[in-house]
Amino acid sequence: MFCFTDVDPWSLSRTMQIIIRDDTYRDVNNWRASPKSFLPKFGLEDIISGTSDSQDLESKPFLLMVEAEDTIAAVKAYIQEEKGISFKKQKLLKVSGGSLRDSQTLSSVGMSHGSSLILRYAPITRIFVKRFPGKTLKVLVEADATVGDVKAFLQENEGIPCHQQMLIYSGRQLMNDSVRLVNLGIFYESVLDCILKLCGC
Repeated sequence: MFCFTDVDPWSLSRTMQIIIRDDTYRDVNNWRASPKSFLPKFGLEDIISGTSDSQDLESKPFLLMVEAEDTIAAVKAYIQEEKGISFKKQKLLKVSGGSLRDSQTLSSVGMSHGSSLILRYAPITRIFVKRFPGKTLKVLVEADATVGDVKAFLQENEGIPCHQQMLIYSGRQLMNDSVRLVNLGIFYESVLDCILKLCGC
């Protein structure tokens, strides 16, 4: 899945502001569950200590407008709208520890204006897609992303229909849209080529 969305205009009508502290890249278990080649070239300890110089993969706190009676499920939906992080992959925790259930309301777990929640989700990495002539796109993907996910991103952001895309990696065409990128040896900063098929091909 990809992390690109527009800002949610409905957030302007919400009256309570909370802080979401994204510590995905400080969660050691999260990283150890990912293939090593999927991870950036800098070390795991750099990520945990916060000394990594990778701005794309750095976890940062952000503000979120909510209502006191919103459920945790609603908060996850807001995060998906504003940050593009899949609802199903999110885990929200109290700062003091302990996961929160989707049915709980913010007020019932003691959240008020200015309170913080911890966000965790599957780590992402970056790959590149080169288009002729000379245009290179940066794509952020999760470890379970497929060839079809990349094509869907290109269709949404570049307007190229999926059936007209030919993706090539290391000289071979990627024919099966359901195959995961990591199973094809596509990892951190791998470069794919996208060639436009002729109509009828």
